[in-house]
Amino acid sequence: MSINRENVRVYIANILATLADKDRAIAEFILHNAGRFVQLPVKKLSQEIAVSEATIVRFCKKIGYGGLLNLKAELQRELLEESDLTLPSSPDIFVGDSRNDVAQKIAMTIETTVQDTIDLVDMKKLKTIVERFIAARRVMFVGFGASGLAAMEARDKMNRIGIDSEAFTDRFTMTLKLANLKPDDLVVAFSHSGETPEVVNAFKLAQKAGAFRLAITHRTVSPLNELADAFLLTCGESARYQGDSIGTRVSQLFMIEFLCTEVTRYNFRDTDSPGLSIKEILIKERIKRESTG
Repeated sequence: MSINRENVRVYIANILATLADKDRAIAEFILHNAGRFVQLPVKKLSQEIAVSEATIVRFCKKIGYGGLLNLKAELQRELLEESDLTLPSSPDIFVGDSRNDVAQKIAMTIETTVQDTIDLVDMKKLKTIVERFIAARRVMFVGFGASGLAAMEARDKMNRIGIDSEAFTDRFTMTLKLANLKPDDLVVAFSHSGETPEVVNAFKLAQKAGAFRLAITHRTVSPLNELADAFLLTCGESARYQGDSIGTRVSQLFMIEFLCTEVTRYNFRDTDSPGLSIKEILIKERIKRESTG
């Protein structure tokens, strides 16, 4: 489902809210005591976390690792890579911070959000998603509330690179327009929680029509993902960043920019000038459309 699990703690933090109580206890122990988790045998881990040994092993498999040893190996690799790095200061903003501190911490939040979003993408599987955009008769972006802004942004950017796209941000319009979907249409839904009723209903209509459904969401398990053919994860966990909205918005905007760039690169993969920048390609295409229009 296009999830990169190589950055263990980013992945676990992102799915934390979806876990049941015992699994969440294991996940929180990993996030707060990564070094101890790697070093302790399963029996000792069982005592410290207060769950059974079998529960720990099942947890590792449930979240996508082969077992406890596999998860420990990935986590140990990650810790070794970071051993020489200086940990950043907290992004939390305090009343006594200077204006420069506030600006720097917001910038830190944006940088961390983008990097965490990248870490969650399975780059090997993205090609299939890009091909869906290329092959689609039309692309329908749906979102409600703040995610509706992402849907409109995606529509505008995709139209500019030649992908016939529309955006719907209210239940009435979604229901009316998506009732006429065809199997070769693509429906892309933005929803941080994956539970927005209007967006979930849009996917039900798309499923009925046989259209491909791509969810761009923060949650790995949700009503939206149950209806999706594929999903891409965004970041913006309120427990980890200074407020949830900026992280969510930045992560969604990054994903839109990334998809649009990949679509453009795919369309021009056979060009005679591989050194041509994406900016130059888009300018030439815009001039060509205006001259023929």
